[in-house]
Formats: sequence, C-alpha cells, structure tokens
Amino acid sequence: MSVVTTSFRTAFRRFVIALVAGGTLLSGAQATAQDVDFTVSGTSTIRGWTCTVTGSAEVTPGSGGAAPGFANGVQAATLTVPVNAFECPNEEMTEHLLTALRPDDFAEITFQLESYETSRQGAEATGTLTILDTSQPVTFPVSLTPSGQGVAIEGDVRLDMTTYGVEPPVVMLGLMQVRPQIRIQFTGTLSP
Repeated sequence: MSVVTTSFRTAFRRFVIALVAGGTLLSGAQATAQDVDFTVSGTSTIRGWTCTVTGSAEVTPGSGGAAPGFANGVQAATLTVPVNAFECPNEEMTEHLLTALRPDDFAEITFQLESYETSRQGAEATGTLTILDTSQPVTFPVSLTPSGQGVAIEGDVRLDMTTYGVEPPVVMLGLMQVRPQIRIQFTGTLSP
C-alpha cells in the first residue's frame, strides 16, 4: 500500500500541474477558484490502483497568447489540491497514500503556471509542480474546448513519483511493491 501511496502522490502532482495550466489558459476575467476533478492511477506487483480528488484552479486573466476560450490569454494560474481530500477504493489504500503525502506537514500540492504555448486543441503548459517539499519543472498538454458553460479542460500526465522525493510503498515484506510511474487525468469546466 505504501507504494500505491507514493505513485498516487506523483500522479496527483502532475495532475495538479495540468489543472492549473488548464485553468490559467481558460481565464479571461478576474481570478476565481474553480473545481477540477483528478484521477490518479498506477500499478504494483500485484494489482492496479486508482484514487480521486477534487482540487481548485485560480486563474488571473491578462496579456498572453490567446487560447481556445481565452481570447486575452492568462497572466497567472495556480492549481491547488488538498492532500487530505484524496479518496481511494479502500481505507487501507487511502491511509498509505496519506502517509506518503504527509498532509500534516504538506497540506497541499500546487502547480504554478509559468508559460504556455497555444495550439488548436488547447495549450502546452509549463510550470512548477510542488509535492511535499520538492518543486520540479513540468510541461504537459491541456485540451481546451469552449462550450456554453465555459471552457472544458482535459489533461493526461504521466510522472515518476520518485522525482518528487516520494518513495514507492513496499508492503507484505516486499511481496507487493508500488511502481514509481503514475498517471494523472483531470477534467473540469472553467468559467472565464
């Protein structure tokens, strides 16, 4: 379970980055915090695992390259994920995840957008992802689709949790080991 927690943490970090980037690109008005749903998944030597969490994106419109749904670009964007809000299929898995992410010391995972390159489908976001006390640069694609309700965002990021100092859990005397690679997927609708 400890490995699952570590993988989930890395995946969550990437997901947070993707969410912040997506939120930043979509904004064209005053900064507002909006919900984004994340799914973090990975594998172990025994089985796959998936956990979920809802975070927030705060976007400040400003000068920058126009992106689908954001005619004036984005000045700043921050994605925040509350570590204690993660939910896994069972209580033991959630406990292992929280042990690895240490919410008492590091209550949030954050992504701070630094730049973006637009495309027809959205943008490639670059920024700093912080998990625990480790900050690393991250770049990932974000799909942006304008709709009547705002701008739908989608992202899919793969990370190695050990890059952020998260050690994959090992349980049952080493019989089950969580693999360090995780996948973070996110979706949400932002109102510019």
